[in-house]
Amino acid sequence: MDRAHAPGVVEHGSTRELAIVGLARRKNWDVAYEFAGKFRLLISLKSMLANVAGSVPNRLDDLQGELANVQQLFPELVIGYVILFDVAKDTARQDAQGMWSDFFQAAIQSISIRSAPLWNQGLLESSWFVRFDSRRPHGRRLINPRKIVRERNAFIKDLLCELHRREPAVQFTKPLNCEPDVRRAIAAEIG
Repeated sequence: MDRAHAPGVVEHGSTRELAIVGLARRKNWDVAYEFAGKFRLLISLKSMLANVAGSVPNRLDDLQGELANVQQLFPELVIGYVILFDVAKDTARQDAQGMWSDFFQAAIQSISIRSAPLWNQGLLESSWFVRFDSRRPHGRRLINPRKIVRERNAFIKDLLCELHRREPAVQFTKPLNCEPDVRRAIAAEIG
């Protein structure tokens, strides 16, 4: 999160993750933004490095359960999800419907639509899907680095704009252009 945008405390797990209480259990989060003594934004970082065909369906189920668990107690939380996907481990799906990475990215994007009035539990405010290739040399592993930078900027903007909408007491130090975008318009139509 861009420190110049929001005052408060950004915590992150370096040697430990941040345990946040949920309805059924505590869950470890990688980044948490705290303002006025309360967590306002959470980010989960995950990687897909092996057994993609077996892991993707489980990761999707786990993600929606983890989201609903914390959102039941704190529906106002803004939540982001970052996936690092090693395309060297990607495989074709058995149903001949493309690659697992494409399926996973589409599934994550389909639930990255949480915005008022669509505040359903189990949805995300934003996600960032980063493809890399571990077979490439260091410094050249990212697939389409310019696209990754654009998507990172959109991910951060989405999270900050949702934080701004939900927590008007947070005084941002830089102006945000939070005009509704196409994704938000679709979410409004669904809701």
